[in-house]
Amino acid sequence: MNPHTYQNAKLRARARSAALVAAGQEIGPLPPVANPQRRQAADASFRAFCESYFPRLFYLPWSGDHLRVIAKIERAVMQGDQFAVAMPRGFGKTTLCQIATVWALLTGRHRFVFLIAATAEFAAAALSNIKTHLSSNPLLLEDYPEAVYPISRLENESRRCTGQRYYGRLTHVEWNADQIVLPTIPGSRCSGAIVRTAGLLGSVRGALYVTPDGESVRPSLAIIDDPQTDQSAKSFLQVQERLSVINGA
Repeated sequence: MNPHTYQNAKLRARARSAALVAAGQEIGPLPPVANPQRRQAADASFRAFCESYFPRLFYLPWSGDHLRVIAKIERAVMQGDQFAVAMPRGFGKTTLCQIATVWALLTGRHRFVFLIAATAEFAAAALSNIKTHLSSNPLLLEDYPEAVYPISRLENESRRCTGQRYYGRLTHVEWNADQIVLPTIPGSRCSGAIVRTAGLLGSVRGALYVTPDGESVRPSLAIIDDPQTDQSAKSFLQVQERLSVINGA
């Protein structure tokens, strides 16, 4: 083969390959919202959000205590209230904390949610659950496509985040071990929203996220789930240490 012809063939093959990659990275247009009425009701009510989008998690009737905690969570997310609550094991508090994180982000009420657990291991498990909800819940995909559809296109491959584009512009989505950044989509109320997890005695002080355009964003909502371990609960000094972190950081 003529060297010039061979070189042209290589260039054409490279261009075809680049075009295929670019086509795979492009996610626009987004699907429409499937059920606007369901979404509107869930936006306004944390209970409705739980019942509408997570029926397999919340399949038993609510107790009065559940409803009181749900109302407190709703006020904390909507109005910035602070509260602490003790609940028996198996009562669903961890699940409610994680779903509250998703609700706060998708409704655009908080741009940066910090979900804190007793240890880094528990924090990683919490973020893994949130990732599952965002990537595998078909009901969320139907009604919150501006956030969930780009995530579904990642197919749990974090390496795909780097090149994902919406109408040619990078979405800047992140899918890391301790942090999720929702896709940057023009017009989306949760565009670029962040959820970060950490153990209580880890890096919780001074949390900060710098956006691709240079803006500094700090957490506006902190959710602390099970701040103690069984071992630390037996030690007065460890209890005081954890209280100091909660009150000070």
